[in-house]
Formats: sequence, structure tokens, C-alpha cells
Amino acid sequence: MAEKTLFEILHKYEPTGDIAAFFAMARDITVRADKEKRMLEIGISLPEIVKKAILYRAEAEIAEAYSLAMVRILPHYPSDSFGETYIPELLEETQRIGIVARGFFRSYRAFLEEDSLVIEMPYEDKSLLLMDLGQTDTVIEGIIRSEFGIHYRVEFRHSPELAAAHRRKGSEELAALDAQLRESSLSYERSLQARPEQESASAAAPVLTGERKMSLLGEVGEPEIADGICRIGKAKFDISAPTVIIGSAFEIRPTPIAHIVSAQRGLVIVGEVFGYTEDTTRDGTKFNISFGVTDFNSSLTVKKFGVTREDKDVLAKQLSNGTAVALRGYTKFDVRKEVQDIDVTFYYSDVSVIKKVARVDNAPKKRVELHLHTTMSAMDALIPPKTVVKQAHDWGHPAVALTDHGNVQAYQDAMLIAEEIGQKVIYGMEAYFVNDTANVLYGDYKGDFDSEFIVFDLETTGKFPRTCAITEIGAVLVKGGEVLDRYSSFVNPQMPIPPDVQQLTGITDEMVKDARTIKEVLPEFLAFVGDRLMIAHNADFDMSFLREACKAQGIEITNPYLDTVALSRYINTDLKSHKLNVVAKYFGLGDFDHHRATADAEMLAQIYYKMQEKLLSMEIRSFTELQNEMSSAVDPAKLRYYHQIILVKNKAGLKNLYKLVSYSYLNYYHKFPRIPKTVLEKHRDGLIIGSACEAGELITAMLNNKPEAEIEEIAKFYDYLEIQPLSNNRFMVAKGLVADEEGLRELNRRVVRLGEKLGLPVVATCDAHFLNDEDEIFR
Repeated sequence: MAEKTLFEILHKYEPTGDIAAFFAMARDITVRADKEKRMLEIGISLPEIVKKAILYRAEAEIAEAYSLAMVRILPHYPSDSFGETYIPELLEETQRIGIVARGFFRSYRAFLEEDSLVIEMPYEDKSLLLMDLGQTDTVIEGIIRSEFGIHYRVEFRHSPELAAAHRRKGSEELAALDAQLRESSLSYERSLQARPEQESASAAAPVLTGERKMSLLGEVGEPEIADGICRIGKAKFDISAPTVIIGSAFEIRPTPIAHIVSAQRGLVIVGEVFGYTEDTTRDGTKFNISFGVTDFNSSLTVKKFGVTREDKDVLAKQLSNGTAVALRGYTKFDVRKEVQDIDVTFYYSDVSVIKKVARVDNAPKKRVELHLHTTMSAMDALIPPKTVVKQAHDWGHPAVALTDHGNVQAYQDAMLIAEEIGQKVIYGMEAYFVNDTANVLYGDYKGDFDSEFIVFDLETTGKFPRTCAITEIGAVLVKGGEVLDRYSSFVNPQMPIPPDVQQLTGITDEMVKDARTIKEVLPEFLAFVGDRLMIAHNADFDMSFLREACKAQGIEITNPYLDTVALSRYINTDLKSHKLNVVAKYFGLGDFDHHRATADAEMLAQIYYKMQEKLLSMEIRSFTELQNEMSSAVDPAKLRYYHQIILVKNKAGLKNLYKLVSYSYLNYYHKFPRIPKTVLEKHRDGLIIGSACEAGELITAMLNNKPEAEIEEIAKFYDYLEIQPLSNNRFMVAKGLVADEEGLRELNRRVVRLGEKLGLPVVATCDAHFLNDEDEIFR
């Protein structure tokens, strides 16, 4: 039966011109609909690129023809059609689906480098952190994978040249924008003045130009009042003994500010004051007062016109920033001319000073926070250095550590307040650590170039071994460049294969539904492997899945293994990309069924022996010589970085930390200031080294299913190990790195067991980036 065309599927819609042209080309059409949400998703394969503008226009017209809320057309193109000319189209789609990305790509320069898409932008590295927080790189990688079935890593870089041009252009744009805003403001005021006075007097309450959110922190319930304490959302106020400063006393039964969305009378609100201002009236005898009030869930502007000098003096004295108040009055809609908007403003009649209930630490034995970020961790943390030192002192903590990302700039402010109040500060830093002793060969291997090897490849349902599964195993037993034996088997993953993975590998649910499970296949494959060296392309990935499968069956796999990606990067320095098909083409080995396990394994065997020939021509005749040569030539800028905590023990340590910071910025800077392991070891005196968070070397090794012996060796480098609250690591569940919260608990337990086994202290830290619950939204 012939496949239906797009014209037949969407028969109510009659495309014309360029839309009709791509309709005619569309093949492999899939349609997914959500009747409840009135959404339609159409997947199509196209032989050539179609402009996003055409696709977007088609989506809008189809939605109109079928009265739908949304239509999305998901194109898929031949992988070889992706190139630098498509990047503007790619970024157009990125700005449509990635909220953080919108408006960022007005000025950029992009190019392909190895297996990466590099996007240079005028913004500084710390500003680019916003792109990281919004996972814009992941969004772009996903679009490339969806549309072309290929994997590119996306990297954002700062460009000084673009920055200089951006600054020049920016000043011109700002001047034009300023003139435009002034003209808009004058035009708006003229329109107000043109209205008859009687129209203004009789007009109904104006409508808000935008929906007023209750709170960005979520829905705020009714206040809870007990024993003189009023709790609103995340904030608590002591209303037991209010001090009246303006007007008369009143009962404090407040309405949450988040609930005030219209003009009302007889309102009472509580909160903290910020932004107090006062202006004299035209005759100079009275004052207009304005300030903000927040209950840490929502905020409101407060005003009063024609205030007497006596009341003004009282308010100016009492209402400094941070003063907790209770106000009685009413709200009405006010026009905010400066932004041409209408919002609710509170007008008080009575003012009382109350108290905000501060957080307390009632623990009999006080803790010491050893992982904390201040505002010097730019674009990442919100606690001023002075504030955190004072807070630790108020709570009775014997000390507090400062560990900002890659810098020591909080020390001066912290030192001054610490000396003033008598609080101990532990000076430290969260470093970007690189293990420059890494290599291509892992495990204890005594063989030589003439030994038997197992070259293998796995296909899986996804990237994460704890939540994904193996679908195919392919391997060859080789010696001296000859294939001695082969192994190949499908594996029933006992879970659906995602559509994008099916498209990439060609392995469908139908193909594996009758296959044996990994419980049956794994022992057979391990018997084929024996105790031989295992060779794989990006071996950490394949080995992590094997270890997870072995762990589930109580089997230990201790085979040494070699990573041909790392080997290719070392010897094929003229290659920009080291993907398997790229390296195969580089050595002239012809085409193969890429992303199928057996074909990949057989091709990798040919590639490995080509690289071994190259090693011999470089006078490298053994794995020992290879390790030594690589160690001396490693470039820290090209290595993966890990987070690491460095704490200062004494003055010698402080001096060494300053040296390490200088080296990291001057000698090893690439996107981040890196500290190589070999350099750290030379300057370790007086320093205490901690394993840090989930981005540290230790937790990363656990998540990658490294052998236990290798994990223990990593842990031995550290002076203490670190665990963190579930809330810090819950994102790992969302990303599929860990199955559930119990998996996070087990990760912490594993670190504790490791510390007990090796005699290393295990410290529970917060990795604090903000001080109070209500500050989370700002981060």
C-alpha cells in the first residue's frame, strides 16, 4: 500500500508556492496529535533544506485551516546536508524553542570545529553562563540530532572582536532607543491630557496591561497566625507587639501581597521596606512619599501624597531598607508613565513597625559549612561575603568556608567583617581541576602490540547506563591485524527504544522484541572476551553500560580497556573530528554500516591497526612507551574539567592557593581557569583538598560506572569526601543520570562507605548559593 502524501493527510489545507514544493518532497511522514490540547506534530523526511520561514508559515496556515492551537513540523534531512550555511536557520529554531536564547544571537560568529559547533558571541564568559543555565547548548544539539541524525557538541565562546563592535553599535542603538522612548512618553502624556475631565472621572477601573502573577515562587496561601507569629508563604513576621508610628493602632490580619490584583479598601499588608524616597510638593510645604514593600513572595509600591513634615521625619527615620512594617490602607490602579503600564498601588493610612522573624540554628552542636558561594561566584550565587560571615557568627557556627568558582575575590570583605565580629573564616575555592595524568589505556595491562584484543561496540537506548539499556553487542577477536573470531547479538532492552535512537541506529523495537535479554547475552559475551584487552571508540561509554549490566547480575568485570578516541586525538593531530566514520575515511577504509555494533567493531579493528602502524612509525613500540609519550604531551586545555574544593590550612597554603589561581588564569585558561593535577601536587602544602559536588571527579566516576579499584584510586587523592542534600542533586533524576531519589541516597551512602573503607572523613555540605528560601527564585 502506497504511503499517503502530505497533501492527502492534510486534505483540508491547500498549500501553494514554496509550501506546496516541500509538501511534494515530503517522505516518511509521521503524525502525532493531542486532541485535548489541539496540537499537531508532523515528522517528515526531506531530500533538501527548507527555510525555517517557510516551515513556520506552513505551520501557521495549517493551524488556521484546522482551528488548532499549535502545529509543529519536524523536518529530517540527509546528514551530509548539515554545514555552516545552515547555522542561521539552526539558531532561528533555537530562539523559537529555547526561551533563554531569545535575542542573544543578534551578533555572533559560528563555525564547525572537529565534532563541535563553536558559536562566538560578544558577551563575556560569565554572561554566557546564562546560556548554560538555560541549557541552550543542549537545545541546539537536540535540533541537530533531530533534523540530521548526527551528534555535534555545541560550545559558546567569548569574542573580543565582536564585543568591541557590539559596544560601538550598542551606544548608537541606545541613543536611538532613548529618543524613541522619550517620544512615546510625550505622545502618551498628550493623549491623557486630551481626554475630557468628566471622562476621566466616570471611567471604570483600568485594565492591567499584563497578567499579574501571584508570585514567581508559586501559589501563596492564606496567612497562618499563631502565638503572635504571622507566616505568609516563606516569610514569617512577629506581629505580637507592633509600634504605631503613623495613624492609629489596627488589628493585623494581613492579606498576602500576591493576592492583591485589584482596587480594594480596608486592606492590611505586612512586609519589609525597600527603596524609600521622598519629594517635596510644588509649594515646598509637604512631601510625597514612595517606597516598596515585599513579603518575600510578592511586592507592591506604596505611596502617600501631601505628607506633613512631622510625619515625613518620622517615616524617614523609621523606614530604612529592611524595616518590617504593617500597613493599613487601600489600593487603586495607577498609571506608571515611565513604562506606559497600569498597576496596583497601595496608599497607607496607618503604619506600624513590626519584626521579621529571622532564621535560627537551634542545633546543640553547630556545623561548619565547607562549600559555599558568594556574589563573587558571578551569575551563580547571591550571598554577599560580609553577610555570610555575619550569619555564621549569629548562628554560633565556629567557622565558615568561602569556596567561590575559580577565584578568591571574596577574601577581603570577609576578612574585614570577620576581624570586626570575631568570626573564623576558612579561605578556599571551588577549582576547575583537570587530571593531566589521564591516558588512553585503563587498568593493569601487561600485553604488547602483538597480543590478542577484543574490539567491540554497543548500541543502547540512550546515553545513561542507569536508566537506559543495551540493544546490540558486536565484537571481533583480533591478532596481528587479522580477525580470528566474531560475536554479534541483539539484546532485548525491555524498554522502548526512543524514536531518535531508532533513527540513528536503525534498530527498532520490532527487531529486538524476540531477542534474548542481557541476563542471557552477557555471560556469553564475557566468555568470548575472556581476560583480553578490550578496545572501543569512546570506551568509557561502552564500559559504563557493561559494568552496569554486570553489577545487576553480580558479575565483576576487571578487563583493561583502550579508548581509540583518545588515541586518535593524540596521533591524528591533523583531524578536527575523531568520530568513527571520520577516522575511517581518514585512513581510506571505505564505507560501513555506521551505528550498528558489529559493523562498527569490525571497522574499529581496522582503524586500530592503522593507528598502531602510525605509532610504530613514531618509534612507539609498546603500551608503556605510549603512556609515557602521552603524559609528556598532554594539553590541559583539551581535557575534561571537574569541580574540586581547595581549603587553606595555613599561610603556606594561602600562598600556594594564590599561585594556583595565577597559574590557572595565566597558563591554563580555556573557558574556565583550570588547575592541572600535576601542578596542584607541586603546590599542595598547606592545602586541604575535597572531592566537591556531583561535578567532581569522584561522583562523575561513580556515575560513569568506573571500576571500583579506579574509584578508590581517585578517592585516595582527596583529604575528605563530600556528600550533598537530595535537593541539590535532584536534577540528575530529571536528566536520567539516576533513576530516582533512592538512587541519590544510595550515591551518598556509597561515598560514606568509601570514606569508611579508606579512612577518609566524609563531610555533608550544602553547596550554598543563596541564604534564605525566598532567594532561590533570584538565582
